[in-house]
Amino acid sequence: MDITLVKQFNGSFLPAYEGDLDKAKKIKPNKTVMCKITQPRNIKFHSKFFALINLVYNNQDHYNNIDHLRKDLTIASGFYEKRFTMHGEEVTEAKSISFAKMTELEFSELYSAFLRSIEKYFHFDKESVQREIEQHF
Repeated sequence: MDITLVKQFNGSFLPAYEGDLDKAKKIKPNKTVMCKITQPRNIKFHSKFFALINLVYNNQDHYNNIDHLRKDLTIASGFYEKRFTMHGEEVTEAKSISFAKMTELEFSELYSAFLRSIEKYFHFDKESVQREIEQHF
């Protein structure tokens, strides 16, 4: 069971959302529970990243699938892993950008690298792209 908590000034933790409160109510009083503390990435920044991908996708003619664009830009930005198939062929795969797989700092580095890749491969002006995205955030 995952519960999002907010740390209070007195050091205690409270459920962040109604659904989390419902989950917390299922835990009996004075029960000891284990938790793994992680800080989720900034959801607004995550949304900004996908707005960037949408902007590029809507202003290009090469890709018919936005996921292919995202994966190719991720690889072009240096965020990839190489592996070998069972037939011995080398394959390059985009790294996951999920909240669980990437810290806020790594995500920020990916965003900056995406901007450079967009400028290089699509010849979009980086500052214009940034201004366009910032209008929505």
